[in-house]
Amino acid sequence: MKVRYILPAMLVACGLLSSCQDDVSDIGGSLTQGEVTITVDSLETDMHASTIFYDSFDGRNVTKLLGRLRVPEYGSLDCSFVSQLMSATKMNIPDSITENDIDSIRLVLSVPKGSLTGDSLAPQQLRVYRLTKQLPTGITTAFDPTGYYDASSLLGTRSYTLSNIAKGDSAMKRATSVRIPVKMPRQLALDLFKRYRAGDPIFDWPATFNQYFPGIYVEQNFGNGCVSNISAAQVYTYWHYTALKYEMQPDSTYKYVPHIMRDSVCLLASQPEVLSSNLIKYDVSEQIKQLVADGKSIITTPGGYRVDIKFPVQRLIDVYQKNGDLLSVVSTLRMQIPASTIKNDYGLSVVPYLLMVKKSEREAFFNENKLPDGLTSFYAAYNTETGSYHFNSMRDYFLDVLEKVRKGEQVTDDDTDFSLVPVAVSLETVEGYNSSTVYVTKVQPYLTRPTMTQLATDRAVVSFIYTTQEID
Repeated sequence: MKVRYILPAMLVACGLLSSCQDDVSDIGGSLTQGEVTITVDSLETDMHASTIFYDSFDGRNVTKLLGRLRVPEYGSLDCSFVSQLMSATKMNIPDSITENDIDSIRLVLSVPKGSLTGDSLAPQQLRVYRLTKQLPTGITTAFDPTGYYDASSLLGTRSYTLSNIAKGDSAMKRATSVRIPVKMPRQLALDLFKRYRAGDPIFDWPATFNQYFPGIYVEQNFGNGCVSNISAAQVYTYWHYTALKYEMQPDSTYKYVPHIMRDSVCLLASQPEVLSSNLIKYDVSEQIKQLVADGKSIITTPGGYRVDIKFPVQRLIDVYQKNGDLLSVVSTLRMQIPASTIKNDYGLSVVPYLLMVKKSEREAFFNENKLPDGLTSFYAAYNTETGSYHFNSMRDYFLDVLEKVRKGEQVTDDDTDFSLVPVAVSLETVEGYNSSTVYVTKVQPYLTRPTMTQLATDRAVVSFIYTTQEID
């Protein structure tokens, strides 16, 4: 579809001047006479997509996945994680507390309310192991923890469900998360207590603490039917002390009565400053494999499939140059890709965001924590009303390639080959005087929940808008 709007040059300005001055000179008028054409090309095109399987990617994320899930249409998913722990620089325990007052130590895993896929009532069990050597810096989701821990380093086991229903109606409504406490050996609490009291320098820096305590490995030991998003992993030390309370006695007199009180402090936690990674094993279903074999464009999370495409920038340049080139100004370039979920009974939907990034820069984008720049990378949110992803602000990319062509260079595969990768996008809105601006602050591989997305890359729509000045 092409829409052309013809605007007589300087029509309004001339009308205003003639109303009050009849003898205005027409010198220079020939420089402004002509027409401005606004061209809107809406092109439905085949992106020549290919679906690529990958089972290893950057799994470093604040959110940890834990659990197992089997969905006939999706496949099977098994999630665990490893993490270093950051220590507090000071232990805020009163000096009056002694080793004998230390009761226990627990790892507490927090799952935000509703942050799960599957059945919250499914019985599950996890195990926590102490790592015996340092995690590799280049860790990915395919990392095998074998050799980094042993059975004798088991810190704790916990059976649990991800429902607050047992707490009662009022407590369940107030709770913002499900907490899973895992009791660990008291000796660990005593060792930490002694070292803090002695001013041990291992707590001065994360690197020195990780030499003493390399981290934890948390695996799903039992259960199926639920995968949870763990937002926090914190280690608390618990102690007791005696407090005197002034109370009335049966004879109506008052006196101080000793009571045993309990308190706790978080000494260790998994934080963004230390290394942690999700470990993901995803076996794709036969149904999805068949869709890929039939040439469908499929994206799954976490891991599985991504889609590579060829963007038709050469075709756009040819049209643009044919209609004026140097006398034209590009206003907008955007792309829309229709998408749908693969039917299933578990509520698995499409991925919320897609990143479109040059294939040659895909790995560097995540390794270097880059953000979409409008030249080599773009992002799009899924639009529920149109059932598609809208990639906007591609104008600078087009102008960059156009400049290359004007210099006599050829459009190469590096200019046209892009990957569509499922991502999680963090946004920040800054309010202005009479408007607001949304900024992208972080883009990471999507790990929040399992998804299945089918893209209609053979029916992608590219919208190209530019204006052309026609000189008489």
